[in-house]
Amino acid sequence: MGSHGVNRKRRMSRGATLVELLVAMSILSALLFGLSMIYFSCLRVYLRSAWKLPPYDEATMAVDELTRRMQDGMLIDSFGDDWLIVIVPQKDSNRDNVLVSDGENLSLAPGQRLAFYLSNDTGSMEATGNTLWMAVADPGTENFVPRKKIAENIHPELNPEDPMTGQTRPMFHYWPDEVRLWGVEMWITSTAEVHGEQLPQTAHSEVYLRNL
Repeated sequence: MGSHGVNRKRRMSRGATLVELLVAMSILSALLFGLSMIYFSCLRVYLRSAWKLPPYDEATMAVDELTRRMQDGMLIDSFGDDWLIVIVPQKDSNRDNVLVSDGENLSLAPGQRLAFYLSNDTGSMEATGNTLWMAVADPGTENFVPRKKIAENIHPELNPEDPMTGQTRPMFHYWPDEVRLWGVEMWITSTAEVHGEQLPQTAHSEVYLRNL
């Protein structure tokens, strides 16, 4: 009686047979294969979408940099379709704005002039190209020195059309009125080659001078 009970326990607690292991491995392999197929299918869809993404970097980076530089301006000196010169306040050694008095009122002292324009790799204001530069002229001088390359592959001819005029929108448009709060509207279009295809991307923004 006791030996029969021991035998039954041994039979009930025996390990999995080879056939059972093979079946379990087959099921697990099928599951892993199915999951891998789903994963790689999703990956292919993602990569196809990523390859077609437009080149946001240059256009958006340019608008961000222009906004940061212009918003401290006190006056737009002059501008054209693809260039603009802004006057920024003079700074003291603590980077605070310098104030001057006319006997009755205080006003900001004009400082450097910042020019934003298209040129080639040299940054010369006399050259033409598709690189957006910033040049700086110290107060009282007309000598603009190229200071920073902002973005490359900039193509204003690819800017969207203005529905009011039917013409291509300019890179810069200054609105010197109280309605637009003396804002500078910007349309920057860049191109980039993505897997053999030239893709354009336009970034649009408007910045308001904070030191009028």
